[in-house]
Amino acid sequence: MRTTQSKLIHFSLLIFVFLLTACGSERPSTEKETETPVRPAKLLEIGQENSNAFLNYPAVIKSEQLSVLSFEVGGMLNELMAVEAQRVIKGEVLARLDQQDFLTKLKSARAEFENADAEYQRALRLIKQDAISRSELEKRKSQRDVKKSQLDTSEKSLKDTVLIAPYSGAIAKVSIEKRKIIQPGEPAITLLGKKGLVAKFNLPSSIMANARSQKDVKRDAYIVLSAAPERRIPAVFKEASLEADVTSQTYEVTFAFDAPDDLVILPGMNAIAWFRDPGKASTITSKIAIPLTAIATDGNQKYVWVLDKNTMTVSKRDVVVEEGVGANLKITSGLEPEEMIVAAGISYLFEGMKVRPWVK
Repeated sequence: MRTTQSKLIHFSLLIFVFLLTACGSERPSTEKETETPVRPAKLLEIGQENSNAFLNYPAVIKSEQLSVLSFEVGGMLNELMAVEAQRVIKGEVLARLDQQDFLTKLKSARAEFENADAEYQRALRLIKQDAISRSELEKRKSQRDVKKSQLDTSEKSLKDTVLIAPYSGAIAKVSIEKRKIIQPGEPAITLLGKKGLVAKFNLPSSIMANARSQKDVKRDAYIVLSAAPERRIPAVFKEASLEADVTSQTYEVTFAFDAPDDLVILPGMNAIAWFRDPGKASTITSKIAIPLTAIATDGNQKYVWVLDKNTMTVSKRDVVVEEGVGANLKITSGLEPEEMIVAAGISYLFEGMKVRPWVK
C-alpha cells in the first residue's frame, strides 16, 4: 500500500515539473512575438498628383573635404592627440613633434639676426659721417636680410612641428605612432570634413531629358542611409555631368548634404537618393490627390495610414474622399500638404507599426 502511494506521489511530482518546464519554455516565443517588425513601405508626400512623383536611386557617399595631413618637417613624434573616429574642431592640435632641436636652431637664428641687424644699424650711422662706403652699407644690409630669412625659416619650422586641424570634422585614419621618427610629407592623419559630404548616383537619359531646369531637381531631395534607414537627411542638388558614361549611358548626379551631429557618415557608405521627378514637377498643385491604393474602408468611413517622420511609425487617420473615378482620388478633409502617407500595401499595417522607405 505504501509502495503504491509513493509511486503516485512520485508521478504527481513529475507532472508538476513537466508543466513548469513547458510554461518556462513558452516565454521566449511570447516575447519574440511582441517585437515590432520594421516593414518597407511605399511612401507618398501629400501634394503630389501621383505616387510616381518621387524617384529614388542607389547612391554612394563620397567626401569632397577629405584631407591627408602631414608634417612639413621631420622628427620624432612626441605627442599624438588624434584618435580614429574622434570629432575635432578647426584649429585643434592633432599631433606634435619633439621641438628641442627646432627651439635651439630658432634661438641661434634669432641671435645671428640681432647681431647682423645691430651691424646694419651701426653702418647707417657711419654712412652719415662718411666713415664707411656705400658698398659696405649694402653688404651689411644684405647680411642682415639673409639672417632675417633664416630666422623666418626657423620660426616656420618650429610652427610646422605642430599638426593642426584645418577645418572641423572627424578623424578617418591615423597613420603615425608616438615615439616614431616621422619624415616630411609622410601621411600622418586623414581628416574627413563634416560639410563636404555628397551622394553620387547615375540617372538615365530619360530623366535627364525631362529636367527643364536645375530648379526642378533642387526640390524636396533627401538621402536615406542603408545604415540608418529610419532617417531622412535633407539634401540639395549640386551638379550633374553632361557627358554620359560610355558603358551604362547614364549621367552622374551629385547631391550635397550635411551630416547630422549624431551620425558618423563615411565615404563609401551606401544610400538611397530620393528626389521629386523633374518631369512631373509641373503636376504639383495645391489640391490633395492620393492613389486609390492608399485609401482603406471601415464600414462607411475612409481612412489612410499617416507617417510620423520623427519616429517612422504609422497611425490610422479618417479622411473625406471626393467622389470620382480613376487611379487617384481627391481628399477634401483629413490631410495636410507635406504630410507623408503609405501609398500601397496598407492591408499589412497596424497602429504604431515602424516602417522604412521602400526601394525598388
